[in-house]
Amino acid sequence: MPTVLELYEKLKAKLGDPEARLLLEFIETSVEQRAASKEDLQRTESALRKEIHQVKVDLLKWSFTFWIGNIAVLSGIMFALLRAGR
Repeated sequence: MPTVLELYEKLKAKLGDPEARLLLEFIETSVEQRAASKEDLQRTESALRKEIHQVKVDLLKWSFTFWIGNIAVLSGIMFALLRAGR
């Protein structure tokens, strides 16, 4: 893989000094922007994964609470019916 200096020398021979510098600066800026964009995407993905995990935990907690409440109510009704039948 050619180094930046080797690439510059090849471009300088074909395009001239100012154009070669401008092209390399453009490429360098583009690569830096892509790297920054990728880091932003990774941070966003990480934050989303944490949020999804928290929502799953909350749903599980509320589901458990709901079912415990239903069992308590049904147990009370069954106890009342059994006591009334005696």
